[in-house]
Amino acid sequence: MSIVQIALIALVVVLVIGKRLTGRPLDTRRSVVVPGLLAVYGVVVLQKAGEITHTDQAWLVASGVVSVAFGLVRGVTVRLYERDGYLWARYRPSTLLLWAASIAARFAIEAAAVASGAGRGVMTSSLMLMFGLSLAAESLVVLPRAQASGIPVMARS
Repeated sequence: MSIVQIALIALVVVLVIGKRLTGRPLDTRRSVVVPGLLAVYGVVVLQKAGEITHTDQAWLVASGVVSVAFGLVRGVTVRLYERDGYLWARYRPSTLLLWAASIAARFAIEAAAVASGAGRGVMTSSLMLMFGLSLAAESLVVLPRAQASGIPVMARS
C-alpha cells in the first residue's frame, strides 16, 4: 500500500468520523452512496494487491463479518434528533468507543491472518473495503430509525 493510499484512507476516516461526531443533517443519499463508493474503491485496491489465496479469502470473509457486526452495533448508538425542523445525526461517546474497538479488532484480525499464512498485502489492501462495509451496515440501522422518527430529512440543494 502506497503512502498516497494510506493518506487517502486516513483523510476519509477523519472526515467521516469528524463530521459525524459534530453532528450533521441526515442525508439518506450520502448514507448509501459514500459507503458504496468506499467499498468499490476497496475492491479495486484489493484486486491490485495480487493473487488472493484461499487463506486470504477466509480471513477477508472473517474481517468482513466483524466489520459489518461493528457497523450494525454502531448504528444503534447514533443519536438522531430534531434541529431546525430537520433530522440530524450525531455520534455519541459510545459510538467512538465502538470505532476504537473495531480498529483494534481490525489490527488483531490482520495479525492473526498473517500469522496463519494470509498475505499481509492482501489484508492491508482490504482496509477501505472493510471501512465501506462497516459504514454501510451502520446505515442499515440508522436509516430505518430515521424513517421511523417521522422527522423530515433536509432536502439537498
